[in-house]
Amino acid sequence: MTRAEAEDLAPAQAREHPDRHTHRWMAKEQPDGSWIVAKIQIPPGKRIDPLKTSTEAKPRPPQPDDPRTSYDRGVGGPWVG
Repeated sequence: MTRAEAEDLAPAQAREHPDRHTHRWMAKEQPDGSWIVAKIQIPPGKRIDPLKTSTEAKPRPPQPDDPRTSYDRGVGGPWVG
């Protein structure tokens, strides 16, 4: 089997095979240079649902300016000893 054939067959197996909920398929090269479709078991407890749409967070409002005077911001005010 060629690489292209293996890469075409792997998604078909993922869609149609009865074990598609517990396994994944991928093209894998053999030491002799031929290609196979490898069946890989997903560990128990792992979900393999397709990605969901994401929700975009609203941007935070701009922070207001510091209401303290420059003396209070820089030095800490009259109460700092």
